[in-house]
Amino acid sequence: MEPNPNQQHAGPNRARWIKAIPAALTVVTFIAAASADYIVESGDTLNQIASELGVSKADLIEVNGISNPDLIRVGQVLLVPGQTAAAPATTHVVSAGETLAGIASKYGTSVDSLASANDLGNPNLIRIGQQILISPGAAPAPATTAPAPGSTHTVGPGQTLASIAAQHGTTVEVIAAANGIADTSVIYVGTILQLTGGPFVAEPTTTPTVAVHIVAAGESLAVVAAHYGTTVEALVATNGISDPNLIKVGQQIQVQATVSAWNCPVPGARYFNDWGFPRSGGRFHEGNDLFASKGTAVRAPVSGTVLFQQGPIGGLQFRFYGDDGTTYIGSHLDTIVGTDGYVVAGSQLGTVGDTGNAVGSRPHLHFEMHPGDGPAVNPYPTLQKFGC
Repeated sequence: MEPNPNQQHAGPNRARWIKAIPAALTVVTFIAAASADYIVESGDTLNQIASELGVSKADLIEVNGISNPDLIRVGQVLLVPGQTAAAPATTHVVSAGETLAGIASKYGTSVDSLASANDLGNPNLIRIGQQILISPGAAPAPATTAPAPGSTHTVGPGQTLASIAAQHGTTVEVIAAANGIADTSVIYVGTILQLTGGPFVAEPTTTPTVAVHIVAAGESLAVVAAHYGTTVEALVATNGISDPNLIKVGQQIQVQATVSAWNCPVPGARYFNDWGFPRSGGRFHEGNDLFASKGTAVRAPVSGTVLFQQGPIGGLQFRFYGDDGTTYIGSHLDTIVGTDGYVVAGSQLGTVGDTGNAVGSRPHLHFEMHPGDGPAVNPYPTLQKFGC
């Protein structure tokens, strides 16, 4: 129900409260006990909200822990003290794959009742994101058991981590940990959240190895030696180099080194936790995008075997079988460096680009992690741990 935008707010407006709460699960407009939720709309102020609801501004500030009374945001949920519980009216926001019959069954009501309450001319036609008014008193039973391992939840409009946790019988902390979420106040519609488990974080391995380094533009023998924790003298002796000051781009240098670090795939890249974001064709983002200028070096996070390939979605990409047991995938490369085979951690694999379905977008490396060569996990906790 859309309220009249010209209507003056003379008191608590139940229709407005229902409209103002766009949660993707059940939203209880009035809740029992001594409080209720109010969703901030455009133009609202604390003074106006307090006056409308018949409470004091000071109480609103105190119960919500508001540090700046002049700063509230549209969509913010405010706990309103001192409200008397009333018969709860709920709305349900339609998610992908739902039918009116399924919603009716969930709330213990009928299709005819929902169709009548929502003026639905065609009960077989509802759309994703549509708000369905449920009869007062109807509400799905709260989850009483923890979600099964591997369970996921797709974020709907207006949902918060708290509401999702309550729906699935878990906690904000568990969901945040499972998805590498640092700021629990920010989630994005369409994101697929893991409901169980903790974040996978790669561990550096100590690997004595002999590998081949491909000289990149701007590299000197001293730079190569420092990168692998060895010396110029050792590289000269191993490779029979007559002039240490004269190496060329593309030259292969054998390196005997002990590698004991996890390397950032694109050092200095800009990124955020975009794991689980929706993608075309019903897919979701199974990695993090590391943004950097085209041509920026892309490096092997650990020692392992690299296989280069090309496809219409990932463009020029690598599949990297790490010695740590994790398979790494990097997509949208502009160029590759070297050939398929074994490389040590930190070796350059290619350069950042925009190939595949990223053509024309900001250059970036789409970076995935698959422990045990299994399903993808969120790379964000690992990138954060190693200061990428």
